[in-house]
Amino acid sequence: MRMLSRLLFLLLIVGPLALVGLAWFALDSTPDVKPGAALSHKDIARAEKILRNNDPRRHPPGTTGSATLSADDLNLAVGYLLKRTIGADTQIRLTVDQIQLSFTRQLPGIPLHRYINTELEIAVQEQQPILQSLRVGQLDIPRPIARHAATLLINQLSRRGQLEQALNSIRDLEITENQLKLSYRWNPALIDDARETLLNDLDRRAIAFYHDQIVALQRRGVGKGGALSALLQPLFAAAQRRSESGDAVTENTALLSVLGSWAGRRGLHRLVPGDIARPDRFRLRLRNRIDFAQHFLVSAALAARGDSLLSNAVGVFKEIVDTDKGSGFSFTDLAADLAGSRFGELATGNQASARKIQQTLASGVSDADLLPKIDDLPEFLNTTQFEQRFEHVGSAAYEAVIDDITARIGALPLYYMQ
Repeated sequence: MRMLSRLLFLLLIVGPLALVGLAWFALDSTPDVKPGAALSHKDIARAEKILRNNDPRRHPPGTTGSATLSADDLNLAVGYLLKRTIGADTQIRLTVDQIQLSFTRQLPGIPLHRYINTELEIAVQEQQPILQSLRVGQLDIPRPIARHAATLLINQLSRRGQLEQALNSIRDLEITENQLKLSYRWNPALIDDARETLLNDLDRRAIAFYHDQIVALQRRGVGKGGALSALLQPLFAAAQRRSESGDAVTENTALLSVLGSWAGRRGLHRLVPGDIARPDRFRLRLRNRIDFAQHFLVSAALAARGDSLLSNAVGVFKEIVDTDKGSGFSFTDLAADLAGSRFGELATGNQASARKIQQTLASGVSDADLLPKIDDLPEFLNTTQFEQRFEHVGSAAYEAVIDDITARIGALPLYYMQ
C-alpha cells in the first residue's frame, strides 16, 4: 500500500514536470518564419494567371491534366491557407524530390517561449508524397508517430474520404529545384463531393426554403428590381421567424448562400437542384448600382461560410484583374465587398449577433444603412493609372484608402452593434 502511494505521488509530481519539459522544448523564444509581406499588385496578377492556366475544369472528365508551380507560387497559396486556418506564417523550400515546409505560430499570453516552430519534410516516392520527418521546436517526432498523427489529421479534415480521393487522382509528382510538376486524372466529382460537405441536411432545407421565398416574393412584385434592402426585409423577417425555435446562424448562412449565388449568377441550380421555378435575373441595386449589390451579397455569402479573409481577398483579386481587362480597379466595388464581408461576419458570427441582424433587417433598413457614401472614391483605374497613384496593393497610399473605407463602414450603426 505504501509503495502504491509513493508511485501515485511520483506520478502527480513527475507527470506535470514532464509536460512542462515537453512544452519547454516544443516552444521557442524566436520565430523561425517571419511574417510575410502583403501581396503586391503583381503577386495577385500572377495568381490569377496561374489559376486560369491550371483550372482543371477545362479538361473533360477522365483526362489527364498538369500543373507546374514554382516555390514562390506555392508559398503564396500555402501561406495564405495556413495563415487563414491556423494563423501561421509559412515558408516552403523545394529541392530534388523533396518539400520542406516550415511554419510558425505565435501563442498569445505566453511571455517567454511564445512561438511554435514546426518543420516537416515530404519526400516523393513512386510519384506519391510521403512524410519523412517532423520537428516541433527542438523535438524530433519519431516517424511512425508523425505519420500516424498525419493520418488521423487527414481523416479528421477530410470528410467522406475526399482528400484521399484527391491524392489518388495524382498520376505523377515531380519536384525539382524550386519547381513542382503535377499531373492528375481529372474527376469533376471531387468538386461535387467537396460542395456536398458544405451542406448538411439542415442547410439543404433552409437553402431550399429561401430559394423558394425569393421566387414567391418576386411573384408579388418584390425583388424583381429596385433597392436590395426592400428584398432583405421580408427575407430576414422569415429568417427571424424560423430561428425562434432553431439556429439563427444556420438560417442566416443559408439565406446569404442563396443570395450570394443568385447575385453572382452562378451555382444556384447546384444549391437547389431540380426542375423548379427559379428567381428572375438579379437586378437589385445598392446605392443605385447593381454591381454594388452583387459585390455586397457575394462577399457576405463567402464570409457567412466562414472565410471573411477569402471574401476580402476575392474582392481585391477581381479588382486587380479588372485593371488589365474589364472596367478597371474600383475602390467603390472594394468598399461594397468589405461592407458585405462585415455584414456576413455579423450575420453568422454567433447566435446573439445573428439574431440582432435578423431583428434589425426585419424592421427595415435603407441602402445607407448597408453601405456608406462611397461615390467619391477612385474607380475605373487601368493598370497604368493604378500603379501611378498607388504603386501596388498594400502600399501606403493604397492602405490609406482602405483605412478610410473601413472607417466609413465602421461608422454605420449596423456594423458596430454588439
